[in-house]
Amino acid sequence: MKKIIMLLTAVTLMFTLAACGSNAGKPSDGVVSDSPVQTVEPDNETGQSNQTETQNPDQEETPDDIESKENGSKALVVYFSATGNTKAVAETIAELQGADIYEIVPEQPYTDEDLNYNDRSTRATAEQNNPDARPAISGGIEDIAEYDVIYVGYPIWWGDMPRILYTFFDNYDLTGKTIAPFCTSGGSGLSGTPKTIGSLEPEADILDGLHVSDSAAGNAEDKVSEWLGSIGQAE
Repeated sequence: MKKIIMLLTAVTLMFTLAACGSNAGKPSDGVVSDSPVQTVEPDNETGQSNQTETQNPDQEETPDDIESKENGSKALVVYFSATGNTKAVAETIAELQGADIYEIVPEQPYTDEDLNYNDRSTRATAEQNNPDARPAISGGIEDIAEYDVIYVGYPIWWGDMPRILYTFFDNYDLTGKTIAPFCTSGGSGLSGTPKTIGSLEPEADILDGLHVSDSAAGNAEDKVSEWLGSIGQAE
């Protein structure tokens, strides 16, 4: 009888060893393999999954992503400059505001002789003395509708904006937009030009203007920054 029991025990042991050998090399539960599939392991303290989302660093931003990062209104700086002073101020505003910039370029450029204040027969003098003068502009703004705030810059000629600014306002309907005028001159100030712009664009919101003297135009960042803050447009 003892021999039979011992024989049965030996046979059982042999089957057990064979079963263990057939499972060798198989990963057990909870072991992470080399598969690229992301695994989620529970947090030791909370038992909740502790998954970290992996983003592709080479993935480009979509237009919606870029638009969602943009804050505030889209701005455009428009300017006319015959000697470079207004251009310097316009570039300062565009840089501080991250705004697009557009130069009003006359189809017939102004020469030094055209701008001779001492000669009453010069082109600029004749234009300023003619309320109906509208010098032609070369090129244009493709889609002005996309801009909410428009900074408009110009020199002061004979106590007014150059007539080519009247051409600009005749060409574009700025209804509903915010217009911030700025000018340069030897010392005449704004000369009532913001009010004139208001009459040309009656459905626009005209902000207080900025005057920069010709001598300070190349170093006007502080004055421009102060002005932008005073009209509620500081970035």
